[in-house]
Amino acid sequence: MKKILTKKGFTLIELIVVIAILAILAAILIPSLVNYLNEAKIAKGTANTRSQYTAVMLDVATDGDLDVTPAGCNVTLNASNVVTAFYCDYDSMRFTINVTTGAVTTGAIPAS
Repeated sequence: MKKILTKKGFTLIELIVVIAILAILAAILIPSLVNYLNEAKIAKGTANTRSQYTAVMLDVATDGDLDVTPAGCNVTLNASNVVTAFYCDYDSMRFTINVTTGAVTTGAIPAS
């Protein structure tokens, strides 16, 4: 009788090649994902800071003084109750609004 040989699995070399390809793809993908997460944190902090700044400016414009400072934010008013400095701390980063131009800058929270 003639035996019929059938292949029922992968060889060790085939498995090693597949694992190596997956490792190379992961090595390429992981730094990109970390970068996207950092960009998302910055975008979220910028949006939150702009929102808080708008709320503060509305509050000051409505009744001439600041009733409540948003959590995590610092507001500086001059003698005429005009906002002269504004920043918020989110996700270990400081987001500062230039009150003249409205531009948001990011940076590390200074050590106390």
